[in-house]
Amino acid sequence: MSSDSDRIPAPAISETILKTGRFDEMKDWYTIALDMEPFFVRGRPEKVAWTKSQQIAFFKLHGTYPYAQMFGIFEIDGTETQVGTNPGLHHFQLAHGNFDELFERYDRLKAQGILPIQKWNHGVMTSFYYEDPDSNQAEMTCVNFAKEEDFRAYFETEAYKKNISGIEIDPDDYIARYRAGTPQEELVKIPV
Repeated sequence: MSSDSDRIPAPAISETILKTGRFDEMKDWYTIALDMEPFFVRGRPEKVAWTKSQQIAFFKLHGTYPYAQMFGIFEIDGTETQVGTNPGLHHFQLAHGNFDELFERYDRLKAQGILPIQKWNHGVMTSFYYEDPDSNQAEMTCVNFAKEEDFRAYFETEAYKKNISGIEIDPDDYIARYRAGTPQEELVKIPV
């Protein structure tokens, strides 16, 4: 292990790429889910020897250069149309800055007929899991604490040790209670 002065800074996750056999459907779904257009789309090129990728789309999510976070969709020859039981991506998480942002995204997706397949107050964060057209799980989330030290401290609580998953929630009720004035600290409490 290097000394602190010799340590290389930890890298930032800067890109998540999904491969698909249904490029247009996936690109359209993420355009709605992320509420943004991709900044780059390459249509179906002529065959290129060095790549199996056909169509490509990139979305810029967050961050400042050179640490920008990108999300991409690649159409890859031979990719099945549904995720199976093979090893690979379990889910990926898209963090929101606060409850208002997360709940606004929930409202917008719901208005488009896109509903989460799982809805959780994990104690440390509140998460809505969506399934894209290829059955990948996109976790839209927000931390439950205003301060990082409170977030980290929650991992040492009895509530977390007894129940690391948290509790399933009804998003409409949860959001309505928050918008009616229930303090976030009260809303996110997990019974011990």
